[in-house]
Amino acid sequence: MSIYDLNAYEVLQTEDLSDLKSKGTLLKHKKSGARVLLMENDDENKVFTIGFRTPPSDSTGVPHIMEHSVLCGSKNFPAKDPFVELVKGSLNTFLNAMTYADKTMYPIASCNEKDFHNMMDVYLDAVFYPNIYTKKGIFLQEGWRYADGGNSPEITGVVFNEMKGALSDPESRLAGVIAHSMFGNTTYGMESGGDPDAIPNLTYEAFLDFHRKYYHPSNAYFYLYGDMDVFSCLEHID
Repeated sequence: MSIYDLNAYEVLQTEDLSDLKSKGTLLKHKKSGARVLLMENDDENKVFTIGFRTPPSDSTGVPHIMEHSVLCGSKNFPAKDPFVELVKGSLNTFLNAMTYADKTMYPIASCNEKDFHNMMDVYLDAVFYPNIYTKKGIFLQEGWRYADGGNSPEITGVVFNEMKGALSDPESRLAGVIAHSMFGNTTYGMESGGDPDAIPNLTYEAFLDFHRKYYHPSNAYFYLYGDMDVFSCLEHID
């Protein structure tokens, strides 16, 4: 069976990547428009990544908060924190998620084929069917909320507190000021991780709108690498 026999995909480009000891194939999912980069080689460490273009329009940290939130339970995996459960019970060699200035990526890796597919299941369900629409508490937990501060309410939240720490040193603050002075109100002038001064301006409705706009297969880029059952993985994604 050839990749060309997979009716769900259009082959855009193939190339022998000898320096990487791989055969590269770029595919397009016909129904959704999603792109898939396939790197076939004999590396037993199989890698799967799904990434989305997520340019921020402000410094409320919505891409970062979204990255945390989609991994807090989904339609088929309603556990409070499936990510933590995977870390504890999976045979993974890598498991994480990252927010960049203009994109968000969800990479996993495993040498075990069954474990690899299980993690793909969890991550695909997480990004496309997260519980954020039915559980506002996820946004309040991962983003920001008011908490009892004794004499007055205090703002807290996982990302809010994380960014307070990340931006507490002078070099980080200076880098942010330089980026904003160079790029202004464009994507690269914003703090995609979230500025603690701006994070409380993010509303739950704007948070959900961000997911609706960017977390769609038409905006997705898949990456598969290693020695795996290619056809099974592509059918799985389809």
